[in-house]
Amino acid sequence: MFLYQTVNDHVRILTSRGYGGVVRVPEKIGNLPVTELAEYAFSNSEGRNEMLSHMGNGIQMCDEEGNPASYEEKDLPPEITGDLLEDLYLPPSIRKIGNYAFYNCFKFRHLECYSSIADLGSGLFTGCLGIRNLDLHITDGSRSCMQGIVSELRQELYVNYYTKEMTARLIFPEMYEESVEHTPARIVFREMHGCGHLYRYCFDQSEFQFHKYDALFPHVRVQEPDRLTAALALLRLYTPLNLLPRDRKTYEDYLREHLQAAAEATQKESELFLWLAAEYCKDQTDFDRMMDLASENNNTELLSSLMDLRHLRFPVKKRTFSL
Repeated sequence: MFLYQTVNDHVRILTSRGYGGVVRVPEKIGNLPVTELAEYAFSNSEGRNEMLSHMGNGIQMCDEEGNPASYEEKDLPPEITGDLLEDLYLPPSIRKIGNYAFYNCFKFRHLECYSSIADLGSGLFTGCLGIRNLDLHITDGSRSCMQGIVSELRQELYVNYYTKEMTARLIFPEMYEESVEHTPARIVFREMHGCGHLYRYCFDQSEFQFHKYDALFPHVRVQEPDRLTAALALLRLYTPLNLLPRDRKTYEDYLREHLQAAAEATQKESELFLWLAAEYCKDQTDFDRMMDLASENNNTELLSSLMDLRHLRFPVKKRTFSL
């Protein structure tokens, strides 16, 4: 269920109640579109309590489907705030998220939303170090909020970039800042570590630029572990949205040299693992290593598919005898 406030001709979500850590915000409540999340909406902090106290009698309630309802105080489920929030799904109608809406939601791990959110509040993801996955649906004809989101999330981030035609799977490496003091001069310098900050600048007028993203691959090769580098190259080849021929060749050359790292990075995704074997594993020794990896993980279905592919690609030669 949701606590909400009606503002003119739209609805602002104040907070959520329920069981479990998954929250799906409805697109409409009654006949009105849900366009906002209030400040501190999912934060278990004094700021949220203060926000709710200012609403007075303007707080209304609805069920999970967005149907207005009323509940007795004793029947209210617990608030899904702070450590209880894990997955959040926002509808395409959302245009604004208030300040510190997810403040200190330590177990928040996945966000799905649309790029048409026009107003992202300050300090939105403060304390949200657990977010690793972002599903972003790109809306044509509107300013994208993608840069605003990924620039606030400094940890290693896996983004599913959905368009009407295709999907791209992207990895944004980790970045972090360090303050270094120069004591004699009494000056503090800020040093940026990791190449993740470069990937946060692959935008032009808020639109994501794939060619800028792909051009940064040499930096990843030098600064990031093979696990991440191989996964980044593999996902771009697997979902080659706007991938230029020269960048494809760069990724493919790297992947052929680091097949084992790519296999280890994707061993939990059977479809992707099988695609890697089919497209890039041309050597029998490398192929057998991938089969061993599937066997170690007790993935019998994947192992069966690999065996079928192996028989086709490396058929056993019939023995001939001469008298």
